[in-house]
Amino acid sequence: MNIIDTFLLRYAKEYDFYNELAHQVATICETIIHRSGIRAIVTYRAKKPDSLKDKLIKRNLNKKYQNIEQIYRDIVDLSGVRIAIYFPGDREEIGRLIETEFITNKIRKFPNPEQKHNQDNPFNRRFKGYDAVHYRVKIKEEKLEENNKRFAHAQVEIQIASALMHAWAEVEHDLAYKPQIGKLSEEESYILDELNGIVLSGEIALERLQKSFKQRIASMEQQFNNHYELAALLREKVGSDLLKNYFMGKVDILLRFLQKTGMDNPREIRMYLNALDSIRESVGYKSVVDYFVDLVLNHNPNYYTQYVEAKFESSYNNPYISIQKQMLLSKENKQLNSFVERWIIFEKVIKALDCNTSVQRESISVIVRRNLTVDEIILDAVKNLEKTRNQIVYDNTIPDSLHLRNAADSIPIILNKLVELASEDKKEVIYGALERMAK
Repeated sequence: MNIIDTFLLRYAKEYDFYNELAHQVATICETIIHRSGIRAIVTYRAKKPDSLKDKLIKRNLNKKYQNIEQIYRDIVDLSGVRIAIYFPGDREEIGRLIETEFITNKIRKFPNPEQKHNQDNPFNRRFKGYDAVHYRVKIKEEKLEENNKRFAHAQVEIQIASALMHAWAEVEHDLAYKPQIGKLSEEESYILDELNGIVLSGEIALERLQKSFKQRIASMEQQFNNHYELAALLREKVGSDLLKNYFMGKVDILLRFLQKTGMDNPREIRMYLNALDSIRESVGYKSVVDYFVDLVLNHNPNYYTQYVEAKFESSYNNPYISIQKQMLLSKENKQLNSFVERWIIFEKVIKALDCNTSVQRESISVIVRRNLTVDEIILDAVKNLEKTRNQIVYDNTIPDSLHLRNAADSIPIILNKLVELASEDKKEVIYGALERMAK
């Protein structure tokens, strides 16, 4: 048995692994793209042994495979994921999401000078051909549950291109690179090149359509029909330059939050939209949505409850954890509710002691330092409290029940210490907060 047949026999036994690996990566890609409000179609596959055999025979003419390990190193797309985007302008943003979410081993951009066209066809194209980006990635091991750790060290190729380009590339590949159907005629080559030109023109039209769509959403007054409309409005307001430095974030959760607070239309959120550009002067934000949420919560701390509800109603969208654990996140969490209720009172009382009325959210520890104390022990306690708040608002997971209970219990203790340091007029405000917590 030769090297290729030996490899194929082994690969046939491993096919289910590579297919499930591709499924895992596709699910992660679909989730992060959907939550960002980007329209795309995500598909996956493991290479079929039959088609793989043809590829190996052809490549072996130059590679002269010596062992099975050499073949595994050479065939980088045993598991493959294809992301067909509606609008070509979203490709760069999706690429940044991929590079952040996975361990990225290599990025290949097409067309490129190294790209080799079919050597048996002397036809010279007028158009540039395949236009896409391929990423070779691995799933981060620390994000996987124990029973899925086996997927952490295997490579997957993710291909990103417009839906039009993917369709053309599929036709072109099957006609031009499958030796069993013969060489392309000159007329067929001309037609494929012409179709490539049509696809490229179609991508320009799609970019114009996307721009027009954003402008229409920005001018409408009615409720958002879906989170894609909200994402389009946010992208129109912040501009492409800002999105080079920040991710869009979980727009699906933001829309659910706005629906719960009756602000799910452009008119109600105009004030916050106009303030988004100030994210440049703020520290610590990774996404536009996180900053937007903080603008809303800064203006009305009572909305924390609705935000937490919206966030954990969407907790099932975490592709790394089991359905059982996802269901647990959606159960009522008394410790979480207790902390949120006390945090609302705490934040409101601290802000009531301050004269700063900026629309931007300022750290609670900074306000405490400015108005009440420079005692580092107390300030550290406030900072730890705020870390818990930030984890609930920004992160994919929440602190455990013991942490939440201890944090909630520490709030009245901190307030009692602040009473001792406050002036007489401020003592009354803090006493009022303590009374509300005691009820």
